[in-house]
Amino acid sequence: MLEVRDLCKNFGGIKVTQNVSFQLAPGERRVILGPNGAGKTTLFNLLAGTLDASSGDILLEGRSIAGLSAAKRAKAGMARSYQKNNLFDELTVRENLALAAGAAQRKAHWMVRDTFRDKGVKEAVEEAAAQVSLADHLDLPVSSASYGMRRQLEVGIALAQRPRVLLMDEPTSGVGPSMIDGFHRLLHALPKELTVLIIEHDMDLAFDVADRITVLNFGEVVFEGTPDETRGNPVVREIYLGDWQEDA
Repeated sequence: MLEVRDLCKNFGGIKVTQNVSFQLAPGERRVILGPNGAGKTTLFNLLAGTLDASSGDILLEGRSIAGLSAAKRAKAGMARSYQKNNLFDELTVRENLALAAGAAQRKAHWMVRDTFRDKGVKEAVEEAAAQVSLADHLDLPVSSASYGMRRQLEVGIALAQRPRVLLMDEPTSGVGPSMIDGFHRLLHALPKELTVLIIEHDMDLAFDVADRITVLNFGEVVFEGTPDETRGNPVVREIYLGDWQEDA
C-alpha cells in the first residue's frame, strides 16, 4: 500500500532523514518510535508532501507520489492528523468535518452552506463523527470543545476524507490519562482496510495497536519488528524504552 525507498532530507549540511525505507501492507498498523530529534515529524512531512525530499521515493499503491503536492497526495488517498490542532474554532464540529469531506469529494462549493447540504458530504460527516465518538456533539462549536474532543476531531477530519492511508502524528499528545482508553478504542475501531502509520509517544498505546514498529534514531531506521520483538530488543529497550520498560 505504502512504500518508502531510501528517503533522505538534508537541511544544508544537516542530514535529518537518512535512507529511510519501509513498506506497509494494506490494512497494516505501523507505529514509528524514536526519541526527540529522531526525525519522526520530518518523515511525516516528507510523506504528506509539506516537505520535499532531497532524494528517495514514496509509492502509494505502486505509484510514485514523491513529485506530488500535499493536496494531490490527499486526493490520491493519503490523509494526516497533526500533533497540534488545526481546526476552525468559529465553526461547529459538523462544519469542520464537512469542509474536509467536501474538499475530498470535490464538492466544496463557493457557497459554503451548499457544501454542508450535499448528501455525500453529510454521509461522510456522520460516518467520521461516529468513528471518533463525536456523533452526539456535531453541533457543538469547536471553541467550546474540550482538548480531548479537539484531538478526536482532528482524527475525524482526516477520516472524513475517506483516505486509504492515514498518517497520525502523536494523536494522544497532551491528552490526559482518562482519555487514553478512548483513543485505544478509537484506533481499534478504525476500518480494517485502512492503512495507518502512527507517531506515538505513549508506549502502551503503541504496543497495543501496532502490527509492526519502526524505530528511528538520528533520521535512520535502527530497528523494525513486531511489538514483542521490539520489547525484547536490547538496543531498543536501552535507548528508547528505558524507564518505561523498567516500570512495566
